[in-house]
Amino acid sequence: MSKLEEYRQEIDAIDQELTRLFEARLKTVLKVGEYKKQHDLPVLDASREQKVIAKNVNRLEDKRFEEELTKFFQSMMNITKETQQKMME
Repeated sequence: MSKLEEYRQEIDAIDQELTRLFEARLKTVLKVGEYKKQHDLPVLDASREQKVIAKNVNRLEDKRFEEELTKFFQSMMNITKETQQKMME
């Protein structure tokens, strides 16, 4: 097996775990959305989003990926906001 194949297998294993975690996150997001709906709270909490991003950027071991991780969390939070908005309608 070539090095490229090994790297691709490693990425596939990581993607499998990311998918599992993303699904778990979305299930929890739906619970948050239900709470917000019951308590008449808005979907968007901009200060919370910034705290989540900052907290996770601080967790990075390799700070070269700060910009990429920020984009990753922004994209993921956009998806979760859309998910909450759909369930609240």
